[in-house]
Amino acid sequence: MKIAKPDKRDIDAAGELLSLMNDLSSGYCPWDGDEAATYFDPDDRQHLRRLYDVLDGLLDRAPGFTNRVIGGMCYAICWDRNEILDPADDCLSLHPDLLAGLRLLQAQRADFLPRLEREARAAVASTIEAAAARHLAEMRLAADVDAIQRSGPWLIGVDMASGPDTSHLCRRP
Repeated sequence: MKIAKPDKRDIDAAGELLSLMNDLSSGYCPWDGDEAATYFDPDDRQHLRRLYDVLDGLLDRAPGFTNRVIGGMCYAICWDRNEILDPADDCLSLHPDLLAGLRLLQAQRADFLPRLEREARAAVASTIEAAAARHLAEMRLAADVDAIQRSGPWLIGVDMASGPDTSHLCRRP
């Protein structure tokens, strides 16, 4: 699942929402910092209106932040199928497979480029050796054909080295 990454504005809005929710759960009204904190009365229309205005302002300043911040955490990072977090730990810690992969990467990082260069050089050398072997085989084959032609110049009345035998054409009866 892909979810857009939250930006600074999203994170700030999520922080404000978290603070607002903490205030409400403690019984305080979500007023701005310059007003004295009072207890939130769910039957007071002014308190309800203030709560609505604060929430509406958050959503206006960072539209969709809840999807990116809360949804990203719940449905991407915390989702067990993604194996990002350690399911055995009550705290946010990386999955053991991720940690093992990071350790393996760290162990191989120092040799990565030198190993890549060695493998590339070996591949080039192998290609050159194969081409040279093929060329030598072709040269030997050509030399063998040439030697055969020189060692047995007459084959079915044809001198392979100098052409067909035309001596019988020059005789007079």
